[in-house]
Amino acid sequence: MHTYYQWVILLVATLSQTASTFVTYGMGPVASFYQMEWHLTSFQTGLIVSAVNIGPIFSMLLFGYLMDKKGEKRIIGWGSVILGLSAFLLIPVNHYTTLLLVLIVVGIWYGSAQTGGSTAIVKWFPDKHRGLAIGIRQTGIPIGGALSSIVLTYLYQQHHLSTVHLVQGLVAIGGGLLFLLLYHEPKQHVTVAANPISFKEKMMAIQHNRALYPLFFVGIVMMSLQMVIIAHFMSYLHQEGGYTLTEAGSYLSLILLGGMLGRIVLAWLGDRYFAHKRASLLVLVMVATFMMIGCLPFVIHGKSLMIIFCGVFGFLALGWYSLYITCVTEHSDPQAVGLTVSAALTINQFFIVLAPTLYGFLVAVFSSHQIALDFMAMFIIIGAFHLYRTSQSSLSFENSVK
Repeated sequence: MHTYYQWVILLVATLSQTASTFVTYGMGPVASFYQMEWHLTSFQTGLIVSAVNIGPIFSMLLFGYLMDKKGEKRIIGWGSVILGLSAFLLIPVNHYTTLLLVLIVVGIWYGSAQTGGSTAIVKWFPDKHRGLAIGIRQTGIPIGGALSSIVLTYLYQQHHLSTVHLVQGLVAIGGGLLFLLLYHEPKQHVTVAANPISFKEKMMAIQHNRALYPLFFVGIVMMSLQMVIIAHFMSYLHQEGGYTLTEAGSYLSLILLGGMLGRIVLAWLGDRYFAHKRASLLVLVMVATFMMIGCLPFVIHGKSLMIIFCGVFGFLALGWYSLYITCVTEHSDPQAVGLTVSAALTINQFFIVLAPTLYGFLVAVFSSHQIALDFMAMFIIIGAFHLYRTSQSSLSFENSVK
């Protein structure tokens, strides 16, 4: 029964993550709607997506602390419900500054889903299936994004922005209630004794672990690209490819679905063929992503070709994340794995906030989405080279020790 219920928990955690992401990633397509209705610049449009991602910076550590004390059920469940109620506050908004402030409040409650989903899975999957389970649970993020790009675009075309925000809120509330009803703490879960190493000592260990630095940079550049895709890819296709908003939303959903597949397959490939060499696979993913960005201008006008392109592009540009987290854990001090991953996520969160706005600024400066994307691609290849050089040095050192 326990083994069977593990997979029920995994399904519930994935659906809850999907529902929460339907709101936050849904602000990517919604930002395009505001851009047209309110005649916003690319910079202002990017700021809409940035605003909803500011909140988790302030709330993730607090929610993590509360989960340690009270468990995941109430924090994730009620966090998602309040996230949905907060989305309802967007319905009457008719001023840009007010919109940004409300989105910050919405983002605060998303911090519960971002922090707690993986810890819930770890409690229920203490065996060899844990990596696969975490990978599956993380698919809730691209699934939520893909559904939002299709459903919200359709609702906007048929109805109004108020209907879009109403549905966003209802979906988040539904996900939260589902989690409250079906999630239970595992009966045999044993709390690990407190580690004698202090918080300050762990932070110093992370600071002095130079092998983590290239990975932190990889997280920054790849997460920045991921958020730019969410926030601006529809506008890119609309402005430079002549696609309708509905077509652009469909192609964005293909990217997100490719990312969903990538998060499982790349993690599986890392486990099966790149054990203790996952950094090499991550380098390959980054190089391939760099090449695809360069190819984008040559395929953008071939609508059939774009179907394949978007699927593969999403597989790489969004599928990297599970592989990245595994790399971070492998390069962490065994006594500070959790804090190291938290540090990586916190660094990433700053660029989740900044990237859409900075990209919008670059588009305004260069008057071109493609030049702005090429600028990002340059940093991706630098990150890939830096990680490759570091990983090769580590392998050489291990071989010399042997």
